[in-house]
Amino acid sequence: MLTEILKLLKERGPMSQAELARHFQTDVPAMVGMLETLERKERIQRLESKCSRCKGCAEVKPEDAAIFRYLER
Repeated sequence: MLTEILKLLKERGPMSQAELARHFQTDVPAMVGMLETLERKERIQRLESKCSRCKGCAEVKPEDAAIFRYLER
């Protein structure tokens, strides 16, 4: 599935953890693990946003604030 995540991010551009989990019909914790692996391998990058540093609030869930993009090699 890691290859499919990379392909999707390359085609569609930046996406949140929640969007990726919905697309691949998996739960957010499973997606977090896969994204961490890709981030460690420097295949994707977490984008900083105003909300990405918080623990979530009534308006934004952490999985919606964590946005990732594909890194060209």
